[in-house]
Amino acid sequence: MDVELAHEIEAAESEYLRSRVENLAGVSGNPYGARVFFNADFPCFQVNASPSPMFNRIYGDIVGDPLAVLKLLTESAEHSTVTPLIGKPSALEQYAFVGEARLERLRGWTHLQFACAIEKVVLSRHSFEIEEVTSKTLALFADVHAGGFHTKPEHRLLNQASFAGQTPNGRLKIYVLKAEGTVVAGASMYLASNGIAYLGTAATRKDARGYGYHGGLISHRVEQAKKHGCHWVASTALANSQSRRNLERAGLTASHAQALYRLTDS
Repeated sequence: MDVELAHEIEAAESEYLRSRVENLAGVSGNPYGARVFFNADFPCFQVNASPSPMFNRIYGDIVGDPLAVLKLLTESAEHSTVTPLIGKPSALEQYAFVGEARLERLRGWTHLQFACAIEKVVLSRHSFEIEEVTSKTLALFADVHAGGFHTKPEHRLLNQASFAGQTPNGRLKIYVLKAEGTVVAGASMYLASNGIAYLGTAATRKDARGYGYHGGLISHRVEQAKKHGCHWVASTALANSQSRRNLERAGLTASHAQALYRLTDS
C-alpha cells in the first residue's frame, strides 16, 4: 500500500463530504444542524438531522494524537459520529482501540478506495447525453440518487440540499445522464485541492441499469477533470459491486480499504 497516496485519497474524499455538509450549513437558519469543526488541522463535520456516517465524521492523527480523536468521538457520541481507519482489507478487524477505548467497525461501511493517474484512465466511447446539473435538473438528480441509495422519505430534502450549494469555489460538480430526454442516472465529482478528482456518489434508476450509464459517467467526469487540470482520479466502491468492476475497467486499481468505526459502550 502506498501510504502517501492513500492519505491523499482520504483527504480528497473528506473534502468532498465536507463540502456537502457545508452546503447543509449554508441553508438559511441551518435547520439541519450542520457544522464543520477542527481537530488540529483536520476538519470534522456533523449533521444533527442525519444519522448517516457520510455526514458525521471525526478525523485526526490516530497514531500521533489518538486522545484528541477519542475526545471528539466521546463528545459527539449522541450523534453517532464515526472515524475512518485505513489499511489492507485483512488488517481492518471488527474492533480497534484508540487509547483505552474500543471502537467497533460499522457493518456495511467497509469500502475499497481506487485511484489512477489521470493520463492512464481508459475512457469508454459513448454517445450518452450527459450534462452538468442546473437548478431545474438538481431535483431530478436527487430523486435518482435517493432511489439508488434507498434514502428514507424524511431525509430526501436534506440529501438534495447537500448537493444544492454547488460550493462557491466550484469544486463540486454534478452531472445527469438523460435517455430520450429523461434523467435516468447521475453522478458527482469533487475537484480536491490536492489535484485529485474524486468521483463521488453515482446512481442509476433501477429500470435503467445494464446500459453502461455508470461507465459513461466515469468517462465523462474524467474528461472534465482533465480540463480542470487534475492529476489523479479516485473513487470508492464496495468490494463485490458492479461499481468496482466499472472502475477497474476504466483503469483504476485498489489503493487500500477504508472502514468506519464507532465508539462502543464498553
